[in-house]
Parts: sequence; C-alpha cells; structure tokens
Amino acid sequence: MKNLRCLLGAVALMLVLPVHAGIVTVDGDNVRFTYDDSTLYGTATVVGDSIFFQPTNFRAESLNGAGPVSVSEMLTVRVEVLTAGFWLDEFALLEQGDYFLNGAGASVSAGGSFEVASNLSAFSDSNATSAGALATQGVTTEWTIESNIKLTDTVGWFGDFDVDVSIDNDLIAETLASGEEAWIQKKFGGVGLSVTAVPVPAAAWLFMSALGMMGGLRRLRG
Repeated sequence: MKNLRCLLGAVALMLVLPVHAGIVTVDGDNVRFTYDDSTLYGTATVVGDSIFFQPTNFRAESLNGAGPVSVSEMLTVRVEVLTAGFWLDEFALLEQGDYFLNGAGASVSAGGSFEVASNLSAFSDSNATSAGALATQGVTTEWTIESNIKLTDTVGWFGDFDVDVSIDNDLIAETLASGEEAWIQKKFGGVGLSVTAVPVPAAAWLFMSALGMMGGLRRLRG
C-alpha cells in the first residue's frame, strides 16, 4: 500500500488529460483495464498494473443549515489478464481527499464499498470502506480510505483471469445552523487501484487446461 500511495502522489501531477466520455480500455504491464470515464471518477492513467483516476467534481457541500447533502457514485473497472501464464491475485485500493468544517453542527463522512467479482465463476469478495471519524474544525484536512482484497482469502478462489472491480463511494456533508460550513471532496488524481498478477502454479495451470479440454470435448460431442 505504501508503493501505491507514492505512485498516487506522482501520478496526480501527470493527470492533465483531455476528456472523452465513454468506455475506455487501457493496457498495463500484465493486465487490461476497461472502465467508463463519464462517471465522477473521471479519466485515468495506468502505471504498471495500477490505474489512477482523476475526479474533479466529486464533492458534497452543505452551507448555512442546509442539512445533509450527499454525492454518490459507483465505478466498475473490468480487469483482464494479458500475460500468458499469469492470473490475478490481489487488489489494493487507496482513496484520498480533503474536507472542511466550521460550526458545531457541521459534519462530513466518506464511505462505501470495494468489491471484486469474477466474470468466469460465482466467486466474489467485498469490503465496506470508511474514512473514519472526520472532526477537525476550521482548517482543510486530508482523509484517506484504504482497502485490500486477496482472492485466495475466499475459500476455493485460487486466482482469476477476468474480474469486475467495483468502487462505490458516498460523500456526505451536513450543517444544522446558519453560518456553518461543511464540505468534503475527492482529490484530483486521488483514487488508485493496484492489481497484483502472479504466475499461475503449474498444478493449477494443468488443472485448468484439463478443464478446457473437457469443455472442448463436450462441445464436439454435442
């Protein structure tokens, strides 16, 4: 996660790209990423097998007792293996932003979920995410969300070649009285997803090859 944090800071300086809304496919070293850049997460840059998004207007703001204001968005990234003999093993998420509070009734929160679901089987795993307590008053303060999913932590899921990664976020700002201010936002370049692809163990490779051959034989007989 430390490496992902360093990359996130460096890539934020690079993310000055033209916006072309639609489905985008970008290749990394060992994996391929496909995503929709018309969401609040914006466009992305790929470095190695990590992808970094540049949200520019992912912000919730409440002023003068307006009550709760929420902004929610889900991003789904399809991740496919490019390198023969490799499979997907682990996914790390790092999100960063900042917030501001002024007033006893001013509050903010950031949370959501992080999910990896196979496109080849019924396996999936997910984590609830939260930035924790955000209570600093009178000064712009950073917040962070970190989450990790390792496929082998799910019984029977040894690895995968094609998955959907879903990042769901909900930013909430609230004020209760006149003169109060609360806002929370994602930083430009502040969402990073790192993918670990590892060599497939020989036994697993033979097992999957055998399954493929059996499937081919069934189709021929049919």
